[in-house]
Amino acid sequence: MSSTRTSEVKAFILSQWDETIRSCTEDDGTLIGLPHPYTIPSRKGAFQEFYYWDTYFSTLGLIHSDRIELAENNARNLLAQVQRYGYVPNGNRSYYLNRSQPPYLAAMVGLVDHHRGDHELRSAAYPLLEQEYEFWTTRRSSTVGLAHYGNHATSNELQEFFQTVKHRLGRADERAEDQVSTAYQAMAECESGWDFNSRFDHRCAEFCSIDLNTNLWLYEILLSQWAPTESDWAKWQLRAELRQNLIKDYCWSPELGIFVDYDLRNQALSTVESAASFQPLWAGLASRDQASSVVRNLLPRLEHAYGISPTAPSEFSGRFQWDHPNAWACLQHITYRGLERYGYHDAARRIAEKYVECVTQTFEKTGDLWEKYNVLDGSHHATEEAGYLINPDTLANNTADTGIPSEPPAMMGWTAGVFLDALAFLEEGEPYWLSPVSSTAFIA
Repeated sequence: MSSTRTSEVKAFILSQWDETIRSCTEDDGTLIGLPHPYTIPSRKGAFQEFYYWDTYFSTLGLIHSDRIELAENNARNLLAQVQRYGYVPNGNRSYYLNRSQPPYLAAMVGLVDHHRGDHELRSAAYPLLEQEYEFWTTRRSSTVGLAHYGNHATSNELQEFFQTVKHRLGRADERAEDQVSTAYQAMAECESGWDFNSRFDHRCAEFCSIDLNTNLWLYEILLSQWAPTESDWAKWQLRAELRQNLIKDYCWSPELGIFVDYDLRNQALSTVESAASFQPLWAGLASRDQASSVVRNLLPRLEHAYGISPTAPSEFSGRFQWDHPNAWACLQHITYRGLERYGYHDAARRIAEKYVECVTQTFEKTGDLWEKYNVLDGSHHATEEAGYLINPDTLANNTADTGIPSEPPAMMGWTAGVFLDALAFLEEGEPYWLSPVSSTAFIA
C-alpha cells in the first residue's frame, strides 16, 4: 500500500473537517440546540445534524487529527442531551426524540479522557452516564435481564414515521394507521443503527442484541473504573459480572460457535451470522476461547476482498443496506480492533488494510469519501434502499425522493474517522485506548 496514495486521502480529510462543523445553541425548527460546536457526518447534502453512534467513530478521526477540543465538544454535547432528556436521541432533531441509538457515550468519554489525561471530563460525565445507563436498563429492559432496542413513540408519531420509511420497507401502498406495529419495529431497528437488515426479521424490539448488551457491559466496566468510592466500584463490578453471565447464557451459540442475538418471542438463539459478534472482542468481554471460536467460525464467513460484511451472504443479500455486500466503517473498526485486542495481529492488519485500500481507491476515482462501500469490488456502489433519505422535513417541504439512490451520500464522519484510525494502527502500531482497560481494577 503506497503511503503517497493514503497521504492524499489523509490530507483531504484534514482539510475538510471544518466543513463538517456546525453550531446551533438554540432550538431552531426541528433542529435541537447544543451548547458547543459539533461535527456532522456530511459536508453537504444529507445528514446535516449531530448523530449519536456515528459521532464516536468520527471522533476517532478528530483525535488522530489533533482536534481534541472538537472531540471534547462532541462528547459534551452528547452529555448535554442526557442532562436535558435523560438519554441521547438518535440525532439532534425533534423527530428523533422518540428513540436513541447504540450507546457509545461512555466509550466516547473514555476516548477523549484518555487523550486529555486529566480525568476532568470523566468526573463530570459520571452521573450523566449513570442516568443514560438507567434509560437502557429500565426503558429497554427485557424479561431475561438483558436490554433490547425499541422506542418510546406515540401512536401518532409511529404513523408519521411510517410515512418516512414505507418505501424502504416495500409498503408504499399501505395505510399508516394499519401499520403502527410495523412502524414500531422499524423504529426499533433505527435505534439499533442497523436500519434496515435481515438480522432481526423486522422484529428488532423482540431481540436482545449482542452488540447493545456488550456496550452496556462496557458502561459497567468503565463506570466501575471511574467510580468515586469502593462501594460504587463493587456495584458496577457486580452488574458487569451479571451481564456477562447473561450474555453467556442467552447470546452464545454453541452450535455456531459465535455470539448471536437472543430472540425473546421464540425464546431461542438467532441463527444469523453478523459482524455484531465481534463487539465482545472490541470491548474485551469475550473469553480467549470465545474469541478464538468467533475468529475460526465467523471471520471466513464475513471477510471479503475489501473488508467485513454486516452479515454472511444469504437469500437477503442486496435487499437491505445493513446486509451483505455493504462495507460500513464502524464494523471494520470494531473487527480489526477486536482482533488485535485478542492477539490476532495478522488478521487485524489484513482487515484494516482492506478498508484503507477500499477508501483510497474509490477516493482516487471520485475525489470523495462515501457513507458505505462494497466489500466485493471496493467501490461506493453499494446496496441502497428506496426512499433512504426521506425524513419529516423533506416530506413537509415536498422534496422527498422515493427512488433508489444511485450512490450513497458523500460522507466524512465515520468513514474519515475509521480511515485515520486504521492508518494509525497500520503505520504506527498505535495501541487502541480501550485495550488496556481492566475489568477488575478500582481507580480512586
